[in-house]
Amino acid sequence: MLEFPTIQIGGLTIHEPMTAFTDVILTIISFVLVGRIRNRLHESFYNNAWRLFFLFMGLSTGLGVLTHGLVSLFSAWEHYLLWMAMNVAASISVYFALQATIRYSRVSIRNRRLLKRINLSVLVFFLGLTFWQNNFEIFKIHAATGVLIIFLTYFTAWTRNLVGSGAIVLAFLLSIATVFVHSFQLSINEWFNYKDLSHVMMMVSLLLVYHGMQLSSRDLKLNWRRAIR
Repeated sequence: MLEFPTIQIGGLTIHEPMTAFTDVILTIISFVLVGRIRNRLHESFYNNAWRLFFLFMGLSTGLGVLTHGLVSLFSAWEHYLLWMAMNVAASISVYFALQATIRYSRVSIRNRRLLKRINLSVLVFFLGLTFWQNNFEIFKIHAATGVLIIFLTYFTAWTRNLVGSGAIVLAFLLSIATVFVHSFQLSINEWFNYKDLSHVMMMVSLLLVYHGMQLSSRDLKLNWRRAIR
């Protein structure tokens, strides 16, 4: 059984220090990317959806710093609430990634609106079911399903040589790989365990998503210009 280390800094006990540190880096990356995404009139929904994806991902990993590293500062109930908020934020980030993916898809406006409503309904359903059952594994089902849908959508786009899709395919392929890292607890040692490895993979994934989003956003811009000619 892998043991999670603790360190003392100025009388403060930090649990899983590398996990907390990588959570800090993930939070910084997410918020920096939020600030770098520009809002363009004709593609604002696509850009804003990805901006909100990064925002809620940053909130989730920021809360992860507290739930992993500073757990000793909180009561069991407070830790439970923080853990709940962390998972809710992660689930909402997946929701916005799906919203962006729906905007990216080449479906009719009517079907796009329907898919957006379904996406919101699914989020509400999983949130309600999680609170009712008090089981956070339900969040994983929502996240895994969302990631798979996003991966398949952009993979299809990649096979059609659509700009930016390849980077997002690689990003969510890494996200899928983190599931296996977690499931099999693939660790180098107790100081760099499966959680830390997953976080490093997520860092690369976020940067790839941003790169792919920027490229695909330009592609949407070109399509929009063609449509109004």
